[in-house]
Amino acid sequence: MFEKRLFSLVPQATPYIMASVLFKWIALMANITVMWVLARILGGIVTDGLSAALAVDALAQAALPLAAAIIVRAASIYLAQRAGDKAAFEAVRRVRSLVYDKLTALGPSYTETVPTAEAVQTSVEGATQLQVYFGGYLPQLFFAGLAPITLFVLLVGQAGFPAALLLACVPVIPVSIMMVMRNAKKIGAEYWGSYVDLGGMFLEAVQGLTTLKVYQADRSWHERINAESERFRAATMRLLVMQLRSICVMDLVVYMGAALGIIVTALQLATGKIGFEAAFLIVFLSQEFFLPMRRLGSLFHTAMNGMAASRRMFGILDTPEPERGDVELDGRGDVELAGVSYAYGDRTVLDSASATIAHGSLVALVGESGGGKSTLAGIIAGRKGAYRGSVRIGGVELRDATAASLMRAVTLVPINGYLFAGTLRDSLLLAQPSATDTELLRALDRTRVAAFVQANGGLDMVINEGGTNLSGGQRQRVCMARALLHDSPIYVFDEATSNVDAASEAAIGEVIASLAGGHTVIVVAHRLSTIVDADQILVLERGRIAEHGTHGELLAAAGAYARMWNSQKQLSAYAYAEGDAEDAGAVEAVDGSAACADGLNGTSSSSAAAAPDSGRARRSAPSIMWRMMGLVRPLAGWLVLAVALGSIGMLTAAFVPAFGALGLMAALGRNALGLGLIAACAACAACGIARGPLHYGEQLCNHYIAFRLLAHIRDLVFGALRQLAPAKLEGRGKGELVSLVTSDIELLEVFYAHTISPIAIALVCTVVFEGFLLAVSPELAGIALVAYAVLGVLLPLTSAKACGTTGRQSREGAGKLGAFVLDSLRGAGETIQFAGGTDRSRALGKLTEQVGAVDARLKRRQAVSEAVADALILVANLVMLGRALQLVAAGTIDFAAAFVAVFTFVSSFGSVMAVSRLGASLQETLASGARVLDLLDEQPQCAEVADGQNVEFAGAAAEHVSFSYVGGVDAGGAGATEQVANDTAASLILDDVTCTFAPGTMTCIMGRSGSGKSTLLKLLMCFWDPAAGTITVSGVDARHINTASLRSHEAYMTQDTHLFCGTVRENLLVAHASATDAELLDACRSASLTALIDRLPQGLDTPVAELGDSLSGGERQRIGLARIFLNDAPFILLDEPTSALDALNEAAVMQAVDELKRRGKTIVLVSHRASTCAFADFSLSVEHGRLS
Repeated sequence: MFEKRLFSLVPQATPYIMASVLFKWIALMANITVMWVLARILGGIVTDGLSAALAVDALAQAALPLAAAIIVRAASIYLAQRAGDKAAFEAVRRVRSLVYDKLTALGPSYTETVPTAEAVQTSVEGATQLQVYFGGYLPQLFFAGLAPITLFVLLVGQAGFPAALLLACVPVIPVSIMMVMRNAKKIGAEYWGSYVDLGGMFLEAVQGLTTLKVYQADRSWHERINAESERFRAATMRLLVMQLRSICVMDLVVYMGAALGIIVTALQLATGKIGFEAAFLIVFLSQEFFLPMRRLGSLFHTAMNGMAASRRMFGILDTPEPERGDVELDGRGDVELAGVSYAYGDRTVLDSASATIAHGSLVALVGESGGGKSTLAGIIAGRKGAYRGSVRIGGVELRDATAASLMRAVTLVPINGYLFAGTLRDSLLLAQPSATDTELLRALDRTRVAAFVQANGGLDMVINEGGTNLSGGQRQRVCMARALLHDSPIYVFDEATSNVDAASEAAIGEVIASLAGGHTVIVVAHRLSTIVDADQILVLERGRIAEHGTHGELLAAAGAYARMWNSQKQLSAYAYAEGDAEDAGAVEAVDGSAACADGLNGTSSSSAAAAPDSGRARRSAPSIMWRMMGLVRPLAGWLVLAVALGSIGMLTAAFVPAFGALGLMAALGRNALGLGLIAACAACAACGIARGPLHYGEQLCNHYIAFRLLAHIRDLVFGALRQLAPAKLEGRGKGELVSLVTSDIELLEVFYAHTISPIAIALVCTVVFEGFLLAVSPELAGIALVAYAVLGVLLPLTSAKACGTTGRQSREGAGKLGAFVLDSLRGAGETIQFAGGTDRSRALGKLTEQVGAVDARLKRRQAVSEAVADALILVANLVMLGRALQLVAAGTIDFAAAFVAVFTFVSSFGSVMAVSRLGASLQETLASGARVLDLLDEQPQCAEVADGQNVEFAGAAAEHVSFSYVGGVDAGGAGATEQVANDTAASLILDDVTCTFAPGTMTCIMGRSGSGKSTLLKLLMCFWDPAAGTITVSGVDARHINTASLRSHEAYMTQDTHLFCGTVRENLLVAHASATDAELLDACRSASLTALIDRLPQGLDTPVAELGDSLSGGERQRIGLARIFLNDAPFILLDEPTSALDALNEAAVMQAVDELKRRGKTIVLVSHRASTCAFADFSLSVEHGRLS
């Protein structure tokens, strides 16, 4: 029941927890005071013969102390909740910071301990789950022990036996909780594990949704997500059933214990062993003995989620960090490698590598992709600390160097460098925080990207998560500029220009060469022509350094290097023979003067995607609830059953003290409603026994409805994402989407399980209570109706209006937190490289503060609502009592009937209170509902066609196609049309493009980075609709072809091959789910992948790390190519298919591609390599949005 380690993590929360306990205790004392005053007044009537009129006067005279008690109680309730909220926020802030800092300390290797999706959910939602533990559960734990002791001390003098009996029953509740805890940890862990697995699978799917759509595998993945969602629903139901059994036992103890105390009290009153005042206090304070423990039990079940998440947190926090030394490294000496080895699991990728790299030299690492080049580069850069052997820089072993000095000494520029969401200035300043704008622009100019930046907003241009709104070449050049700003003694460039056009690569190559002398420069290269002037070339072959020397020495040796050089030379010769090489070089403009870059337009498109409700009016609460209610219709029978059970259960709970009041009157010989003492006691006991099972049944039905619908909503959401991808999801934070499909949808449980039936139950109970009171006195029934209306209608509406858009801001803030953490984890390598961990942690803390401030406003209004509701109930009770006594004094009703009516009314607010809280507590749920509905209602940029025509592939064409990412299908109303048209015209990426791709031909599209080459491929895939003109397939407008038919004829390999968590086999089967092993191996041979498969410890069944990080860039690329070969579509689109391949593999792959063409396939490829373009029959150059 108490997690010591968790409590010790947040010492700042302790004062707030103690303050919450104190205020809860003061509120209890205020309530006791009110009841004590009423007991004295009513006791005067019963035992002292005080007339009802004098009793009214006495009540009036006590108005001031009663008002003071009510005010004190209301204020204490508010302050108790606010103190708990403060404790919760301190816990969230502290734990989130600890987990994030730990993940940052682990670096990119955190994925070996915890998947990224789990890391994000643990950091964001896992920390949020602790709010209930610190803000509700812990204060209630202490108060639940204090409250019954306080009541016992106050009552034992007047009613010793009943008070002792009630106190003796209280420990049964914690005992039942302890019994539950035997299985709670296991079931809670299963629940949280299933929840994390669902989030992880969803993140995998969203990240690779473009790949899945290309191969029409999104439907099967959708089914997998539905299956995982069903497993999560089953795990949730197991947890729920366990909780409900415990709650049923607690309800039995609470209400049967209260009934037992009431029965004993009534019997003792009848025999004269206690007075009326004592009996009154026992009857109407009996539940106060148990309710704190009952509330603790409910909070325990909710806090279990936080405790389950905390165990995952402890797993992360207990992960050993890479060992770091304490020696400062300046990086000015030679780099010495001695017997260096490295393995990914059972797969050895580097084996006893030894070499010396002289300080100030330019050294190239070359070899076939997968030979260990990137791994060796990562070791030298300090990214892979689990190496064997020795790596020394200036005589200092890397293991002995401090992490900070190593990162200052060595800068790694990887092939897939990461850019954080924010401005370009922010990304660059990460490397050199003190740099001026002039210095930033100078670095951009050196990497030939300054002109593009200036044309697209300058240093303040927006960068999306991962730089997805830039082309591959632009992203690499920005990362290169950031590295130059770092100015470290050693630079390691790992294929850092693989996606850059040839002319820009040559210019950047000169910059890299100029670094040598003052810096040690290590270059991983596949284009051997770029490293012929290197001081030393290390040739890696199957993890070993097979050769080393200068270009001339290695050629003379006629070994592995010579084979690669000759292969590349033959490809180049073939290119010149085809007459394309000069054209390829000619189209690569260096000045970058045009503004038609993917960056600006990608930003525009992603902005729309990231805010799907932009331009749409905010949804009203009734419209959200109406839409959500529509999903309940298939489960209406379960809802009716829930309402029936809940109504009867709520009535039994209310009638326990009501029958107690009847019993007191019967004990005094004043039978009311014709019920005697024994009958009243029997009815009280029956209600106490029935409450637990009825509540169990109601909650089981409610949650069955809720969890069925949540699974259905996840199905709808992923279906919507399939329709929106990829165009409408570009630039939208993946972490934010994970937050939507997990925590946002989970919050809808509040609506389906705790809103619909409680409102209906409140209506049913109100009718019953009104009918009862109407039979006693229409006037009293009228007072009750006003009270119910104020509490059940006016108060929630007022609270909802006071909350305004706070709920939406809170949910959007949670989404931003998820996006920020995912962005930070994906860029963990860059954060460590540039010592940005502290700044990112500080930024996370600031964002947590901002979201916390919004949550605090919402919780403050919830606390006000709770306090006001409690005060209104007490005031209504006093008004009802005063008017009832006046009616007794007037002879309208007798005292016994008035007494029973009043205290039935006093106990009748349970159902209405549940509704009164909804005004504030439902705001986040409605905001989550709005976010889900916004996504479901979002229109795809390019709608899928199901009622068009099927075609057989007979060529494709673009006819007078113009395209801009600005504008789109939801550009605005009529008044915005002219502005949108102007913006679109000014930002055209493609302008009146016409080209034809005949069957059995290969066409190469060339142009500088960001000129629109990849955009044309996306248009051919119908991922986007052209702004003007048409894309045709087999002579038919693509917009009139069934999407399934279109996809069956197309295969598309993107620049960045996405690999899913799983085995190599599973990643290949994405392209052809029913492929045989023979077909898989044949595709691998065509993609020059066979040697890799043979080296893998489990062959095709070898797992790949998250995002394929255990494979080299070239290996990942060849898996992407193998998918193309396996899919065997007639129309093949290849975007930079050989950018990460060495010459030997490039030759083998392109020969296989050429063979596809000879078999009648139509191939369109984008490449910066002349040797690759040489295989094409036709070459097109994209320049300023036009083709030549």
